[in-house]
Amino acid sequence: MTHYYASDTYVEAYRKLGEACAWLDALGIEYSRTRVGRYEKIFGALARHQLAGTLDAFYDEHSFESWVNAAHEVAELVRMYEGLSGQFDPSLIGRLKDSLKGQELYVLDSENRSGRDFSFELATAAKFVNVGFAVDFGHDADLKVQMNGFTFFVECKRLKSAQKIQRRIKDGLDQLHKRYVKSENPSMARGMLALSIGKTVNEKLGLLEGNDHKALGAKAFAHNRSFVEKYKGYWQGKPDRRTLGVAIILDTPGIITSSRQLVTCHEVTVNNSVPVNTPDHTLLLRIASHVFPKRT
Repeated sequence: MTHYYASDTYVEAYRKLGEACAWLDALGIEYSRTRVGRYEKIFGALARHQLAGTLDAFYDEHSFESWVNAAHEVAELVRMYEGLSGQFDPSLIGRLKDSLKGQELYVLDSENRSGRDFSFELATAAKFVNVGFAVDFGHDADLKVQMNGFTFFVECKRLKSAQKIQRRIKDGLDQLHKRYVKSENPSMARGMLALSIGKTVNEKLGLLEGNDHKALGAKAFAHNRSFVEKYKGYWQGKPDRRTLGVAIILDTPGIITSSRQLVTCHEVTVNNSVPVNTPDHTLLLRIASHVFPKRT
C-alpha cells in the first residue's frame, strides 16, 4: 500500500499555521506567549528565508532540533484546526486553552498531564467532526460522540513510558466501562481506546528515515504492528464487549532520504477487540475506514 505523508513548503506550512492561529485569536485564546507562539515565530522566519533563498542563514540561527520540533507540533495543531474550526462550543475553548500549555520542546515534556495530552484528544476529536459526527466537549469523557443511534466514547492515552503501557491501557479500559455504565442507555453505549505511541517509539523526536514514501510508511507501520502484537492481549481479553477496539496512532517527523524531504508521519492502525463477523465488528470497520484513515 502506498503511504502519503504531509510535506509542504515552509511558506505553505506558515500559511496553514497562520490560519490556525487566526482561529485561536477569533476564539479569544491568547497564544502568542505559549509554545504555539514560538512555533509561529520559527515558521515565519523559515518562510521568509525560503522566499529570499537564504535558508542557510536560518539554519545558522536556529537549531535543527528546534525547527523539526516546531514542524512536528504544528502538524497536529493544523489537524485540530482543519477539523474543529467550525465548532463554537465554550467547552471546546477551555480544552483548546489547556492544549497550548507545556514545554516548547517535545522532548522536555514530563510524564505528568500536559497540554499535549489535550492536543491529542482534540486532534482525535477533529477526525470524528471531520466526517460529520457531533462531539460533546463538555462531557467528562475524553470524547463523547453521537453515532448512528449509539453513544460512542473514546478514551485517549498518550503513552509516555514503556514501563507504564500496560497500566495505561487497563486504566483506559476501566474508564470506558464506567462511561458505559453511567450513560443514558448503557446497552446502546460503545467505545474504543485511542493510544498515541510516539513518545515510547521516538522519545527524542529523531527523524524516521526511508528512501521513499513506501519505505518510510513500512517503517512507521512496523512500529504500530509491533505494538499491537505485544499488547493486544490486554484489550482483546477484556470483559466488556462494548469496547470495540483500539486505534494505535504514531506521529513522528520523518525524512525521505532520496530527496532530503522532511515530512510529518501520521500512521494509524485500528485493531479489534470484538469478534469478527459481528455487528459491532462491522461498526468498528466503518469507524476505521471513515474516521481513522490509516495513513495521512
